[in-house]
Amino acid sequence: MGKHLDDQGAPSTEDAAADWFFQNSLDMFVVLENGAISRVNPAWTALTGWSAEETLGRLMRDFFHLHDTEIFQELDRSLRAEGSARSEHRLARKGGGWLWVRSQSKQLSRDVLLVVFQDFSEERSRAIARQQAERANEMLRGAAGVYVWRFDPRKGVYVFEQDIPTPSSPQGGARTMTMAEMTQSIHPDDWARVWENFSATLQTGDYRLIDYRYMEPENQTWVVMRAAWRGVRGQSASMWDVIGISQDVTELTAARDAALDAAEAKSQFLANMSHEIRTPMNGVLGVLHLLKQENLTDDGRLLLNEALGCGAMLAELLNDIIDFSKVEAGKLELAPEPTDPVALVRGVADLLRPQARDKGLYLRVETPDDLGWVSIDPVRLRQALFNLLGNAAKFTLAGGVDVRLTATPTATGSRLRFEIQDTGVGISAEAGQNLFERFSQADGSTTRRFGGAGLGLAITKRLIQLMGGQIGFSSTPGQGSIFWLEIDADRACPVTQQEEADSPLFAGLRILLVEDNATNRMIAARMLEAMGASVEAAEDGAGGVEAARRGFDLILMDIQMPGMDGVEATRRIRALDGPVGQTPILAMTANAMAHQQAGYVAAGMNGAIAKPLSPAALIQTIATTLNTPPAPALRAS
Repeated sequence: MGKHLDDQGAPSTEDAAADWFFQNSLDMFVVLENGAISRVNPAWTALTGWSAEETLGRLMRDFFHLHDTEIFQELDRSLRAEGSARSEHRLARKGGGWLWVRSQSKQLSRDVLLVVFQDFSEERSRAIARQQAERANEMLRGAAGVYVWRFDPRKGVYVFEQDIPTPSSPQGGARTMTMAEMTQSIHPDDWARVWENFSATLQTGDYRLIDYRYMEPENQTWVVMRAAWRGVRGQSASMWDVIGISQDVTELTAARDAALDAAEAKSQFLANMSHEIRTPMNGVLGVLHLLKQENLTDDGRLLLNEALGCGAMLAELLNDIIDFSKVEAGKLELAPEPTDPVALVRGVADLLRPQARDKGLYLRVETPDDLGWVSIDPVRLRQALFNLLGNAAKFTLAGGVDVRLTATPTATGSRLRFEIQDTGVGISAEAGQNLFERFSQADGSTTRRFGGAGLGLAITKRLIQLMGGQIGFSSTPGQGSIFWLEIDADRACPVTQQEEADSPLFAGLRILLVEDNATNRMIAARMLEAMGASVEAAEDGAGGVEAARRGFDLILMDIQMPGMDGVEATRRIRALDGPVGQTPILAMTANAMAHQQAGYVAAGMNGAIAKPLSPAALIQTIATTLNTPPAPALRAS
């Protein structure tokens, strides 16, 4: 740009002012000579990030967005025709991103062009946001049952974005509602809760979300509204204005309630089925356990063991169904305790060794020698390993199964990895995609050929996830599979095992057995007496309360009994004065689901033994209970 000189050879006043404006303007000035950039002002560098050295000598189009090429061509045509041009387009920012600018171009001479760019990126963003908000409001205004509103605390009036029905205008047409109209439209039982939340927002501006019942003016029926609101600063210095949105969620609430009812019905069905199945199972398996104490022929003992094995499989299937229901409902809890993982995995293998031996399979276990004890839930880990190892033995026709336990040290303990490798039928890639889903097996013929309900792996996966671990597998059809699981376990101190006594386990223990079913009463009494206990029986809850006054070391209480059930009998025993009111009580019941057992504990029981009874379960639960302080009953307020 040329400069005019005065008589003394100094730049003229006009040129000095122009140069000052060029250097200090907040808009970007760019001078081009013969198409190349020859000069930029500081605002160019401040807004785009490009220094003068990085800019000079380049073409203006180098800084245009690719999609704005047509705009550049239009500018060029306007300049040639009129000597000036205006436009809106994007300029590249150094390091990424774009500036939206308004440009004014003026041809100063045949070879010199001045372009002024004004940044309007923020203005454009605000305009887009306003347009989006307006479109969203328009959509909300058109949506049935959705209302956008603002409350003015100075006037005590709700102002809506669309026509609404009100008590004074049931057919609609109003856009305002007074505080009094809103109050009379909210259900009396909900108004205090609504006002508590609304007044808090008026004072603090806090966001709130609440459901309440609202009288629909036109049909005079209660609907369920869900409202969300927050404060915005208005003209009042002491109170916030409130903006909000309300939606009729009656149908959604009904659908939610139906889903909850369905879940409750499912839970009740499982509870009833559990009780109905476990009661006769207890009789069958209990008698079989008692027969083991009799003198039988070798053939008779073989048949007895087969029957017990089939009963155990049936009990395991029932437990799988109930356990999966617990996991889905989030009611399954872990109970970590000091455990020897080497002994645990070897114990599981020993349980399944007869099954493998009968099929002519080898079953080998590899474990480290110096792993030590860890804190885990042994029951759930044993269940997971039993499922995996049991499947390996079930689906292997020749060869055998290898079980490997390895450990990687961590800051607090070890990461345990269990691998079960078999030489079985294998799993195809397609079947493996859904293998850990419930009721899923490799193919339809698997159930017919090998049996099973397809729940074991689904439960195993949920159990391992509950422990914070991982599970997976690899397989080659026709060659076998490797299933693995990994869990983190903290270090734990070993538990000293007590030596077995020469006398019967429960010698001298006085037990009160409260059970209305004669078969179950006989089975439990015979099992306990075989362990050395002295057993007295009562046939119902009322008889149990009366007998409890005579004092016992332990009470086994059935739950479902005619007249007075086990829960009520427990409450009455806990209300007795003196030591008899503190006697340990165990529920002995077919109602063995988690929420049911929690109810027994709340009534004052110390725990529960699930039917069908087994000698091992009796020993473990009784021994644990007698070493635990008695539980107090929770009294209803």
